[in-house]
Amino acid sequence: MLTDIIKKSTLFKRFTDKEIGEILDSRYCNILKIDKNSYVFQQEDEPTSMFVLIDGSVQVEKTDVNGKRTIVNIFTDSGTVFGEVYLYLSDHPYDYGCLARKQSTILSIDKEFFEGDSNTQKQIVQNMLEILSEKAFHLNQKLLIMGSFTLKQKIANYLLQKLNESKEVNLIYNREELADYLGTTRPSLSRELSNMERSGLLKLNRNSIEIIDLEELKNII
Repeated sequence: MLTDIIKKSTLFKRFTDKEIGEILDSRYCNILKIDKNSYVFQQEDEPTSMFVLIDGSVQVEKTDVNGKRTIVNIFTDSGTVFGEVYLYLSDHPYDYGCLARKQSTILSIDKEFFEGDSNTQKQIVQNMLEILSEKAFHLNQKLLIMGSFTLKQKIANYLLQKLNESKEVNLIYNREELADYLGTTRPSLSRELSNMERSGLLKLNRNSIEIIDLEELKNII
């Protein structure tokens, strides 16, 4: 049920099923079906809506004038909000594009919805502060990675940020996407990961990376 999925989003925290239903039925909300490899929005588009992922997967990316792609983030969790920052910037187009990695269903909420002063809209804005704080934390983590001097330090920073209790990092990126995320090339990434595996720091698996020597990994950064 759509309401149950939407309730997972921080944007709708503290709302009842009835209140969520009323929001979804309003003229400000639309359900979008986005095909694989199609864009939810592209660089330089004018922001007119905010989006909530219902199902599927999308990636936020930037392509420079030379065609080099940088992946900023990948969203796979239902209820994830994206495109919210630019909604509050006046006359500023998107610096990034958002691509569907597979067929995805997305809730689009028009900008006008956030300009009212009803209790519902005030609560939505309050929830937005929490979302923006979470996004700011993520960007800070990304800056720590990109501020590293060497590729080995970037990889170590990334792995330490994503490490779970089992000392593994579950990979949501393939090798090429991870290279784009870290701002390097796929051959350079593969070579450095192989070097780190040979030195006993980690073990490369199909969909995960197992950390073998956690203390030494921490010493790299």
